[in-house]
Amino acid sequence: MTTTQTHTALSQVIDLDRYPVDLLDSPRGRAMVEFCRASLAFEGACQLPGFLRPEAVRRLVAETQAKRDRAYRTDATHNVYFEDVPATAARDDTLSLLQHSSKSAIAWDLVDADSPLRLAYGSDELTGFLGRALGVAELHRYADPLGSASLMVFEEGDELGWHFDRSPFAVTVMVQPSARGGAYEYHHDLRGEDHENSEALRAAVRDDLPGRITLPNEPGTLSLFRGRHSLHRVTPVRGDQVRINAVLAYSERPGDRMNRLTQELFYGRSA
Repeated sequence: MTTTQTHTALSQVIDLDRYPVDLLDSPRGRAMVEFCRASLAFEGACQLPGFLRPEAVRRLVAETQAKRDRAYRTDATHNVYFEDVPATAARDDTLSLLQHSSKSAIAWDLVDADSPLRLAYGSDELTGFLGRALGVAELHRYADPLGSASLMVFEEGDELGWHFDRSPFAVTVMVQPSARGGAYEYHHDLRGEDHENSEALRAAVRDDLPGRITLPNEPGTLSLFRGRHSLHRVTPVRGDQVRINAVLAYSERPGDRMNRLTQELFYGRSA
């Protein structure tokens, strides 16, 4: 495929007029990168609404609905560190703050060859933009056959309980919000490298801590989020319309992938 053909194909999925990920050294490209860096520095999140074109979003909704019977469902209780609670943990320990998470995942190897997700995720232009926006010297797409990019489905009652991420950043695309519920909420920089801020953490889990931020759920929005220190959740989905979002995995190391245990945990199989 020629450079012109690649640009044309990518422009059918990503609104390159509004978000010139292919022209990062242009004035608009530099402004876009600076906007993302400033947003991440200010409140730990950056949202780019309308990043995916409406037709690409419609195709992803249809693809997801067609493959729901092949999605792997998880339903688990965990603490805010996404770990089992140690038997030795005291009742008032932050390790004992139990949360519930449930969802279904459509793995990367099930995504159509001509899917908008595959075209966007596989583009060097998007990867290069994300690396600059996140301030990462080298950013690489995952080499994982299951977890490189996934479609996550939240049905009635599904949620992600309060938690911190282990990775320094997350990249997602909202495909379809739920009719009600399914809100993405977080407390920016609730903990630090040298402190857990335990009292505030307990208050946040009780919904007693002010300053909670809720991000919009507009279809087609690309979101960058730093969740290692920011407590966050997806509230329970209500209504018949499922919540669908795509999770795009990247690493600072080339060839990175999940281990066998993690693949089986998230996708019910290994590859």
